[in-house]
Amino acid sequence: MPDRLRKIFSNLAFQVLIALTAGIAVGYFYPAFAIKQRFIGTYFISVTEWLAAPVIFLSITTGIAGIASLKKLGRIALKSVILFEVMTTVAIVFGLVMAALLKPGTINKGNLQELFKTQEHLPEHTATAGWQNYLPAQNVLWVLISAMVIGLLLHFLPQKTKYIFKLEKIRDFIFKIITLFFSLTPLAVFSGMAYTISNFGLHSILPMSKLVAVMYLLVIIFVFAFIGLLLRYYKFSIWQLLVLIKEEILIVFGTSSSRTVIPLVIARLENYGCSKPVTGFVLSMGYSFNLIGTSIYLGLCTMFLIQLYHIELDIYAYFKIILILMLVSKGASGVPGAGFIALSSAIYILPEIPSEGLLFIVAVERFLNEARSITNTIGNAACTLVIAKSEHEFTEK
Repeated sequence: MPDRLRKIFSNLAFQVLIALTAGIAVGYFYPAFAIKQRFIGTYFISVTEWLAAPVIFLSITTGIAGIASLKKLGRIALKSVILFEVMTTVAIVFGLVMAALLKPGTINKGNLQELFKTQEHLPEHTATAGWQNYLPAQNVLWVLISAMVIGLLLHFLPQKTKYIFKLEKIRDFIFKIITLFFSLTPLAVFSGMAYTISNFGLHSILPMSKLVAVMYLLVIIFVFAFIGLLLRYYKFSIWQLLVLIKEEILIVFGTSSSRTVIPLVIARLENYGCSKPVTGFVLSMGYSFNLIGTSIYLGLCTMFLIQLYHIELDIYAYFKIILILMLVSKGASGVPGAGFIALSSAIYILPEIPSEGLLFIVAVERFLNEARSITNTIGNAACTLVIAKSEHEFTEK
């Protein structure tokens, strides 16, 4: 095989695209076989999340321990929280306003009624969705808190340099394992897409295509307009960022989980020029507090249900919706389905909106999840660049 062709076929991004196409074809033509392949994607995501946790922990711990001063750490944390809150709030309002203009919920419910027969498709937690099912899932937040505590303790040790060196060696070893494991990504992508198509079928997905189309349109606009302008202000280009993390974006698209690529994005940004302390701390924080794609999704889907059921609300009700969506968007930590759990929690708190409408959304949840997960990844990478540049923790390479 010529070297050029060998290079193309060995490229992970190319393999993921082939796996996506094959998954759709197998899910459509051989649904009985495809539905049995779900375990591959499920186990892949479980393993990557298990591997991601120690990388997040070690990145934050060594970052905080090695940072010059606690005053600088406090400034980075404050800047991050403010930036995250502004970005996610703008994203929620953007999702609501654009949905009000584009009206994805103005479709015939009669064409969707057969989705009510797919009760088994609704994730188990949604039958009793609420705070008790939402809060325990925030394991990334607990990793973040414990790493900050241990990092602060290490910061005050007289021999902290020795400990930081050893912990970074462990982190680098885990990175190597992750890199090898991610060669299996195409199998997970094939499994997930084949299961989705075989489980729901195109006949269930097509009536909801307007909602999916609007979601992708909104995230494209937000990435290039809002995130693009933010990066331009700090002398970065949105195109440069997208090219930098293109493989990670394809992996997220295939697995529907932005958290699976946290270690890869950390390594990518560090190699690009962001300092290790800022990269590990800010990026890991972002997966609990800066889920921009999830915020757009929450605003869009809430307005979708309002339009679907022709609900009339006053301005105070919309303010209440924004506040609730701001609350539930925090900590929907990038795992598959976390955004839907957050949406379920919000809808169950809002008695004005029928919770049965969630059944319509779940049929296309995977496709919506891919859009929001990709946007979460891009948003967190962009904010990490911004914080690094503003703190003079970025070195041109």
